[in-house]
Amino acid sequence: MNLNVLVAATQVPFTRGGAEILVDGLIAQLKAAGCNVDLVQLPFQADSPENLVNQVRMWRSLDLSTVAGRKVDIVIPTKFPSYLVKHPRKATWLVHQHRQLYDLFGSRFGACELAFEDEALRQFVVEADLEGLSECRSVYSISANVAGRLSRYLGLDSGVLTPPLPLGKRYFTAAPENYILSVGRICSIKRVDLIVKAMAKINPLLSLKVVGVPDESSIAEYLNNEISKHHLWQRVEFLGRVSEDELLNLYSNAFAVYYAPYDEDYGFVTLEGLASGKPIITAHDSGGVLEFVRDEVNGLISEPSVEGIATSVNRLYDDKVLYAKLVGNACDSFQINTWEEVLNCLLG
Repeated sequence: MNLNVLVAATQVPFTRGGAEILVDGLIAQLKAAGCNVDLVQLPFQADSPENLVNQVRMWRSLDLSTVAGRKVDIVIPTKFPSYLVKHPRKATWLVHQHRQLYDLFGSRFGACELAFEDEALRQFVVEADLEGLSECRSVYSISANVAGRLSRYLGLDSGVLTPPLPLGKRYFTAAPENYILSVGRICSIKRVDLIVKAMAKINPLLSLKVVGVPDESSIAEYLNNEISKHHLWQRVEFLGRVSEDELLNLYSNAFAVYYAPYDEDYGFVTLEGLASGKPIITAHDSGGVLEFVRDEVNGLISEPSVEGIATSVNRLYDDKVLYAKLVGNACDSFQINTWEEVLNCLLG
C-alpha cells in the first residue's frame, strides 16, 4: 500500500493524553501497512481569543496537497483545528472539537464567560469547523459521544470508529491488591479530586494510586491541601508518569479502576481497566465512559460527588458476590474496532 499519508494533529506542549496515544498508534499502524506516513503537528495555544483565532488561521493556511514536490494521497486530521487543512482527500478521525466553545461553553469547565466577544469568537470557530469538516471526504468520530456533539452543534453526521487499545493484547489480570487506581491527566475536568476527597470516607484498608501529571497550574496544590486536610498521606500516592510495563502491572493488580471525568470523549482508561479484568467506578455524566460501563455488570455508576463515589467503592469492597460478578464480566464486556477496520475506513 504505497500511499503518501499525512496525519494532522495538534499538541499542547508538555501534555500527553489519549489523543497523543491515538496519533502514535495510528502512525505506527499506517507504517506497518506499508504507507509512507508522516506527522504534521502544530503547538496548540488557546489562552486568549487572539491566539485561538491565529490557530484557526494557521491551520487553514496549510495546503497539504503537495509537499516538497511529492503528492500527498490522503490527510487524516484528528482534533481541532487540524481538520481545517486544505486537501482534496481529507478523512477526519475526530477526537473532539474545541469543547470550550461548544458543550463546555459557559460551564465551570469552559474557558469563556458568556460575553458578547466570546459569542463572536464561538461563531467564528463554528463557521470554521463547518467549512473544514464539510469538505472532508469522510468523517469518523472516536465515540458515539463525540459523534453526538458533532450532530447536535453542527448538524453533521459521522461514523463511529473506536480506537483500539493502546497496548494491544498485553493487558492481563492478576489477584487484586487493596488499592484503587486512577489514570490520566490531573485536571479539573477529569475529576481526580472526587476520588481523592472520597478516600476520607472509603474503607481505610483501601488506598489510592494516581498515575498522571498535573496540567493545570493550581490543581496539585489543591489536591495536596485536601490530602493534608483529611490526613490521607499514607493512603494516597502520586506516581507521575510510569512505563508501559509498570502501567500494565498497576492495572492488573488494582482492586478497581476509578475513571469519572465529566462528559469524556472516549476514555482509554475505561477499556484498559476492563481489559485487565477490573471493575470501573464512574459517574452518570461521564460521557463516552458510559458506552462501555454498565451499572452492576462491569462497574458501578454513581452520582458525581464525593459521597457517591465513596458509597460505590465501599459497596464494591463489602459485597464480595457483586465484586466477583463485575470482575467476571469485565474482560468480555466491550467491543471496539480493530486496527484493520480503522485503516480500511480511513483509507478506503
